Amino acid sequence: SKGDIPSIVQAINAKYPRKVIMDVGMCIALYDVIEVGSSLIHPADGGAHFEVVFRVVVFKPFVGEVVNGRVSACTKAGIEVSLDFFDSIKIPYYNIFQPNHFDEGNSKGGKDGRWVWDDHKNDEDGDAEREEDAEELAIEVGDLISFVVDSIHFTGKNYSIKGVHTLESTTDSEAGSRKRSQSFDKGMSWEEGNLRKEKNAATTTCEMEILGSIKDDGLGKPEWWEPEDDEDNEDEEEEEDDEEGG
Repeated sequence: SKGDIPSIVQAINAKYPRKVIMDVGMCIALYDVIEVGSSLIHPADGGAHFEVVFRVVVFKPFVGEVVNGRVSACTKAGIEVSLDFFDSIKIPYYNIFQPNHFDEGNSKGGKDGRWVWDDHKNDEDGDAEREEDAEELAIEVGDLISFVVDSIHFTGKNYSIKGVHTLESTTDSEAGSRKRSQSFDKGMSWEEGNLRKEKNAATTTCEMEILGSIKDDGLGKPEWWEPEDDEDNEDEEEEEDDEEGG
């Protein structure tokens, strides 16, 4: 009934936001409730249960999409990016502009280093040489960058006394192909089962990780690609204005 809608909306909002669904994405918020079935009361349970059809807003970028995010960590393994509401984004070292080098600075193995894209030129033999006056293009923690989604990886786990069933699904840039794999670990011990029960741990979990790339033109820091002021063009425009005025 319509009188039950507020309670249903409250229950959905308590369960689904930030919940990851395999191959679907991370739920952000309830969009609308389409249909509410008849209430059912189960034995030994005084609460009313409804079968509900509803829609939610989901975050899942498509492979090849360009996304803007802020750098949260820089390590030798690559760059980690945050969108504020989603943090499982990694840009591996091999997906960063080449040639490059990692400047550890004062981080000493921490996450506050920086990745530097070395500006090169080609000599007459075609070999790359470092320009002495080349501008240093660096990415460090806190920088806003643009990256392209290279692949999306889901990992789902179902915990039971029989064992842990793991399902992995990856969508990558190879014609948008999706690859799935499954594995099964031995059953949990009595102690492990009770520990999960005491912590109210979910019996089914799912995580989503995005791998990005910044090795193509237009990616990285936006200011790298801003057009430079052409003084010659400005002078020509001024001369044309003078001629028209004369």
